[in-house]
Parts: sequence; C-alpha cells; structure tokens
Amino acid sequence: MTGRRSTHLVTVYVLSLAATFGFLVIWVIYVVRSAARLQELGRRVGVASGELSWILLSVGCVLLFFLIVGLTYQLAQALAASRYARKQEEFISNITHEMKSPLAAIKLHAQTLEQEGIAPEARLRFLGHIVQQADRMGRLVDDVLESSRLLARKRLLDLVPVDLARFFERYLAEARPQAEGRGVALKARVETRSTVMATEEALRRVMGNLVDNAVRFSPRGGTVRCHVFDDGVVVHIEVEDEGAGIPKKELESIFERFYQAGSESDPHRRGTGLGLSIVAGLVREMRGTVRAYTKEGPRTGSRFVIELPVAPTPPTPAGAQPAEARA
Repeated sequence: MTGRRSTHLVTVYVLSLAATFGFLVIWVIYVVRSAARLQELGRRVGVASGELSWILLSVGCVLLFFLIVGLTYQLAQALAASRYARKQEEFISNITHEMKSPLAAIKLHAQTLEQEGIAPEARLRFLGHIVQQADRMGRLVDDVLESSRLLARKRLLDLVPVDLARFFERYLAEARPQAEGRGVALKARVETRSTVMATEEALRRVMGNLVDNAVRFSPRGGTVRCHVFDDGVVVHIEVEDEGAGIPKKELESIFERFYQAGSESDPHRRGTGLGLSIVAGLVREMRGTVRAYTKEGPRTGSRFVIELPVAPTPPTPAGAQPAEARA
C-alpha cells in the first residue's frame, strides 16, 4: 500500500512540474507576442523601452523557481511520511511476530505441566522456560515504553556517578554465559578506572542491545569483543562482532526509530527496530555519543563506539586529607 502511495506521489509531482513548465512557456509566449503593447505600456508608466518585458519574464522565472522549490519540499515531506508509515507497519508486524513466539512457548510448556506424572526435574526445567519467555516479553514491552519515553523527551534520566569497572564486572558475569549459550564467545578488556554520570539501568540496556545485536550477527563459533578504556576526559566503550558488517550507506540511518539494516530476506533481520534508537537516545541523555563503523581487514563485521564524558572529581575541602593519606 505505501509503495503504491509513493509511486502516486511521484507521479503527481512530475505532472505538477510539467504543468508548471507549461505555464512558463505560455507566459514567455504571451510576453513575446505582446512586446509592442508592453513597450507602449512601459512608456506610459515611465519604464524604458523593452525593460518591462524583461521584468515580466524575470517575475515569471522567479515564481517558477519558488513553485518548483515548494513542490519539491512537499514531495520530500510526503515521501518521508510514507516511509515512516511503512516502518510503523513493519514494526507492528515484527513486534507481533516477536510476541507470538514467547507466547506460543509459554502455552506449550504450561500445557505440558498440566499433564500428570512429570518428573520434578522436568517440571523445574519447564518452569524455567516459562520464566525465560516471560522475561523476553517483558524486555519487548520495556523497549516499546523506553522508545516512547525517548521520543517524547519526558522524564530524563536522573544521572548519578557510576563506577564503570565495577559495573562491567557485574554485567559481563551475566552476559558471557548468555552469549556462550548461543555459540558465541564474549571477550572483554576493561581498562578504565573512571566514573561517569549515568544510571546502571541505562548502561545495562545500552550494553544489552549492542551485545545482543553483535551475538545475533556473529556466526556460531565467532567472537564478540568488548573494550572499555580511558582516553583523556572521555571513556570509550567499543563492541565489535564478526558478522557481515553494515552497508556504509546505512551507517547514518541505523540509529533511527524502526530502522533495520540489511534486506528483508536477511535471516538476521528480526526484532522491533527499536534497539539502536534506544541506545542512541540513552547515550545522548548520558551526554555521550555513539557511532557505528564497518570494520575493514581480515576480520569483517561491525564496530560500535560509545564515548562518555568522565564525571568531574568533587573538590577536596580545604584542610581535608585524601582517603589514602588518612589510611
């Protein structure tokens, strides 16, 4: 439906341009054929002979220019709205599919638990699957709510100092088994002693989206690398995978809401299209930046780089001694 609408918009634009140029041609012919009368009119109003024709032709060209600009702007706005509507339709389709899968798994395991004679170990395993799928649905709902909050720009994050070394120690202990369970190694180098203004929940969501994407696009047996290091007044957080990489023409668009890189036939192209837009929004609220690169060289893949400013160290009160000195 949206594709036909885009074609219709372009057709209307082309016809409008043709009509505009037709109007200009008629205007020029009229001015040329009326040269004698225009010269007489010019003498009456005190305009030099021939100047009135050129004035009228110039006015026609200026009007044509502004008309073309206006038509082009309207077409661009209409096409942008059409593309956004198409992304929304795809989002609804994707999230419906994503919700159906855990719901089906929950129903299947619940029906199995209704049967008699199930061993306690099997019962616990089925209950674990139900909880896992319920958590998956919860994450989907959280993504939709967080994306809506970021879009409305309401309830900004209440930033607090976060020790990155301590945060990543806990986060990696949770994320590594999940990645390995999907056949991908998660290797990390945490070389920072800095504190940033953030929230642990926001950092966990940012890292969760980036690492989950990296694991999903990496081949089984591949490696996802995470590197955290200090660079002057900023901290770099890098996540890279060994997948096919992101087409360079799409690098500027992947942080848009609902955007999904790759062709629709790509088996890795699933999800809601909200993850990277949430990453960009949260990083922006933490006063940082995020960029994406396609790696070059023997190891292909994608690399995401986050830069967060180091939190300023509070000044030591006069006469007070640092903790190390007191110890």
